[in-house]
Amino acid sequence: MAATIIDPTLSDAQPTAIPLPYLSRLEGNGLEPGQTVVIKGIETGDHFNVSFLTGANFESSDIPFHISVRLKDKVAILNDRKASKWGKEEKKKEPFKEGEKVDLRVRAHENKFEVYANGKLMGEFEYRQPLNSINHLYIDGTVELHSVNWGGKYYPVPYQAGVEGGFATGKRLTVSGIPEKKAESFSINLINAANEIAFHFNPRFNKKLIVRNSQLGGTWGTEEIEGKFPLALDTLFDINIVNEPYALQVYINDQHFCAFAHRAEPNTIRGLKIEGDVELQGVHVK
Repeated sequence: MAATIIDPTLSDAQPTAIPLPYLSRLEGNGLEPGQTVVIKGIETGDHFNVSFLTGANFESSDIPFHISVRLKDKVAILNDRKASKWGKEEKKKEPFKEGEKVDLRVRAHENKFEVYANGKLMGEFEYRQPLNSINHLYIDGTVELHSVNWGGKYYPVPYQAGVEGGFATGKRLTVSGIPEKKAESFSINLINAANEIAFHFNPRFNKKLIVRNSQLGGTWGTEEIEGKFPLALDTLFDINIVNEPYALQVYINDQHFCAFAHRAEPNTIRGLKIEGDVELQGVHVK
């Protein structure tokens, strides 16, 4: 996963703006189906643009996908540019407002992009040029840019994986996804070396609560259910779980949600399992 990251999520520090215009090479094979570009910041004016380029020069490169967000008109224009000629515009409603947060995500598929704005699907754009021709990302306009990340893949659910090097204190697990339209629940489980569930995180949409627990020695512990329910059906989420010496700290959509005091040795977590009514877009440990 290649990324430029300035992350205010887990810190009280004021985020530092990334200078604009922003240009970055998409390392490796560029964008691949299943991958997502995540752009976060604050809208400071009335427009900004996101362009996926075939080269490092905005003026001369082809642009297989261009997003122009225009707050005054309350629309986002989706288009492409080939041999210096713009294609046919596609207009979508956009939710951004001056002075408020920007969370724009572009997910690549086999034949189209999906564009999400502040957690909701804003529109789709069928490819007019090959996805594998894209190798640079360019952002400009009146936006205070805080972070740009890209990565991910298609994840099967249930999803199970080991954690290379273990989930030691100081590490963070980030899970991004979308609950299904009729989701009842899903769960994120951290598994220790004894194949026990050191941490069970279980949002239940039918009851509007999130259960936290552990299963050690074959026995479930005491459930913890405090806290408002911050998730919504068919709406993107980011869940960050940070392993600290005395507890796991959980953040949902950039807000601290809960602390879960360790019930077992915190440095023995070796794997994770995610299951239930959810579409995963990103699972990363760092």
